[in-house]
Amino acid sequence: MEWARVIILGCPPTFRALLSRVVGRTRMIDTTEIVDRQRIGWFQMRVIALSAAVIAFDGFDAQALGFVAPVLGREWHLAPGALGPVFGAALTGMLIGAILFGSLADYLGRKWFIVLGTVVFGLGALATTRVESLSMLLLVRFLTGIGLGGVVPNAIALTSEYSPRSHRTLIVMGMLSSITIGSAVGGVLAARLIPVAGWQGVFWVGAMLPIAITPVLALWLPESLSVLAARSHRGSLDATLRRIDRRLGVAPDTPRVAPPEHHPGFLPFHLFREGRAMATVVLWAIFFMSLLDIYFLNNWLPTLFDARGLGVNAAIFISVMFQFGGAIGSFALGWLIGRVGFFPVLGLNFLVGCAAVAALGSSATPAFLAPCAFVAGACVVGGQGGCNALAVHAYPEFIRSTGVGWALGIGRVGSIVGPLIGGFMLAAHWTVPALFAASAVPQAIAGVLAILIGTLVHRTMRAGQPTA
Repeated sequence: MEWARVIILGCPPTFRALLSRVVGRTRMIDTTEIVDRQRIGWFQMRVIALSAAVIAFDGFDAQALGFVAPVLGREWHLAPGALGPVFGAALTGMLIGAILFGSLADYLGRKWFIVLGTVVFGLGALATTRVESLSMLLLVRFLTGIGLGGVVPNAIALTSEYSPRSHRTLIVMGMLSSITIGSAVGGVLAARLIPVAGWQGVFWVGAMLPIAITPVLALWLPESLSVLAARSHRGSLDATLRRIDRRLGVAPDTPRVAPPEHHPGFLPFHLFREGRAMATVVLWAIFFMSLLDIYFLNNWLPTLFDARGLGVNAAIFISVMFQFGGAIGSFALGWLIGRVGFFPVLGLNFLVGCAAVAALGSSATPAFLAPCAFVAGACVVGGQGGCNALAVHAYPEFIRSTGVGWALGIGRVGSIVGPLIGGFMLAAHWTVPALFAASAVPQAIAGVLAILIGTLVHRTMRAGQPTA
């Protein structure tokens, strides 16, 4: 029967069940087919909710330093832009974590890399409360960034794997919107905690939340179906499948597969095989521009608005509107993408984001800046959610964590460059309008990339494998 199983795995998904009946007594158990044909049940909702919670805590901790930067800079008597290298160190850690954890998870399993990453960034936030120098802060935020970066690609991949194809894009983008909710809640808490507990209070909260959820993740978060199938862990795989479909009957000799089950070689090389090379390069370019802008704005918005004389609380409030806009934008874009397609929606979204970001530098009135920040957040942060869903769409299951991790990793180069450029511009005494005008350029580039070559990239993605 092994020869038959090899033939079956080489066929398109629509013919697998038919061929399985011809060559054997029982039909093959295709895990992707089981997920796709079921409505979302409590088990899958638990996976999505736990992934969203981890992503929210990730967003809280990733943004925390940006919210406390004005106060920390005054308390430590730092020069303008002095925290730029610290922001860059944290983002360098995220780059390493995204690539390392994302690639290893496709070999070893996604669940435990989510747990490990959560522990790392929770302990990193705890250590941040104890730092007393800029050099120590830089080191601690670098190590924290490894955990922050490692969680995201695996949460995306695991959520997509347990989501039916018909709703996958909306579910993934909805789950990812929690990262902006976490950032926004961090801003609200920062405004209340800093006067009472100092800037360290924000990181105390950022440490307790991920540390508290770690045992829950270890107990209730399931392992990747494709990893369980590839390792032939039939007991765990069958138990997980029955939680998705309680009516499922599984015979002992029935093959269990999460196609494609095995591909030899170094997994990142598969990002450039079977017609995926051009799609991968273009996707990385869009990620680079998008994350450059997000982290420039995330890290420097409170400082820039404070420099306009708005005060810390008003600056944080407008920054929170940026994060809330991102949460709403993720849901709206997910709905639109499901009906219109990735590239027309993403292209228009980034161009609107370009205009909204530029507008942030045109006024110092909170009544004008708050709605502009909301629209900018919806387009900039929501657009990145669309990019993440696009990466899920672009790659097959066996390299999904690798594909998302490398896209995020390359994008993190942009996220490192963005805050550093912001620091240099502040140190060079650029005006606030000029800074916002400069930060609108990456949005325009991302929009042009999506519009001009979206059709070609989409065809390239579909040429090598069926979209997931």
